[in-house]
Amino acid sequence: MRPHGMPEHAGDAPGPSAVDAFGARWRLDVHGLGAPLDARMRELWRRAAPPHLGGEAEDVRDFVITRADDAVIIDGSPYRVHDDAVPYAVSRALTVASIGRRSGACLLLHAAGVAAPDGTTLALVAPSGTGKTTAARTLGRSFGYVSDETVAIEDDLTVRAYPKPLSVVVDPDSPHDKIESSPDELGLVRAPDRLRLGGVVVLERDPAVDAPTLTEIGLVEAAVEVIPQTSAWLRMAEPATALAGALCAGGGPWRLRYREIADCRALLEGLVRPPAVPPRMDWTWEPGPCLGDGTEARQASAGGDVTGWSTAGRVRRASYRFALHSEGATLAVVGMVPLGLPGLAATLWQAAAEPLGIKALTAAAVAVHGGHPRAAEVVDATVRSLLSSGAFELVTAG
Repeated sequence: MRPHGMPEHAGDAPGPSAVDAFGARWRLDVHGLGAPLDARMRELWRRAAPPHLGGEAEDVRDFVITRADDAVIIDGSPYRVHDDAVPYAVSRALTVASIGRRSGACLLLHAAGVAAPDGTTLALVAPSGTGKTTAARTLGRSFGYVSDETVAIEDDLTVRAYPKPLSVVVDPDSPHDKIESSPDELGLVRAPDRLRLGGVVVLERDPAVDAPTLTEIGLVEAAVEVIPQTSAWLRMAEPATALAGALCAGGGPWRLRYREIADCRALLEGLVRPPAVPPRMDWTWEPGPCLGDGTEARQASAGGDVTGWSTAGRVRRASYRFALHSEGATLAVVGMVPLGLPGLAATLWQAAAEPLGIKALTAAAVAVHGGHPRAAEVVDATVRSLLSSGAFELVTAG
């Protein structure tokens, strides 16, 4: 018999927590961990409850964490970790599972995300271990905290939040040993429910920098740096347009060079303040003769081989998935590899849609870049570089 006034389910284990990881929704069931760890997990993930935006189809899946023998079972996989390491293991596993669900449906950037009160969001892109979490933790006290891990951008530049617990390294000598703190514990501002991309910023932390600088960078230059910080980018229906549209949002892309991210708040506030800043550069893209599954539509003669250039005498573009052109530079995706081609390299690549020799290539270079007493020599060196990178292939006689 229940004492008078006690709710019907008092004393029962609470049900699963609802979690939205950049559009992948889960029922996070931690009951099997037992007290006090289950309560700790609920507190860590409280901020990640789904926003109530309306009009969205529900696809909610179970993500169960429990115990078995000497292991913790996270979404079906055993982890032999101490209880204090369980929150970080769950965070990693849930992120990976969510990326798997959303891969190909949106642009997934390995980035910290912060938002202005009106929902204008900046994606701060950086490799793992180079400052994303510190940026989110520091800037999130002034901006709304969107994520310290993954910023998901839809085709219409809507941003999906992932306000997960923050993973903080406690010992620099053990960078993989991290503790989790909730956004509320760290005093981070809650981001608006509706978010829209206001710009992509490439982070470059440099202890030698006296004062932070925010500079505009070219689309191809930014793409070469950002692509390694994406997940399953090439699985998108139109990866070129998705990437270029995101990088150019709000007048970007930009590079932020700094020593301490706390010194950068005013610079970043300037990016989110102007309303509806148009793109500052034009870009085009073209599909290549490479099929969507990566199969080449023609067989390369000797891609990457430089030794036969002197005798073969002609080269052409290697088979590629697509190319992105902007401001005299080209990004060519060959197989799974994005190749950034600046200046002369871009000119030669664009000219070599059909087999060309040194004379025709030199003429194409001179037409764009002007005459040079060593033009043929410079073009020859550039062709060899393009062959080495796989952007060009040799065309043999016959």
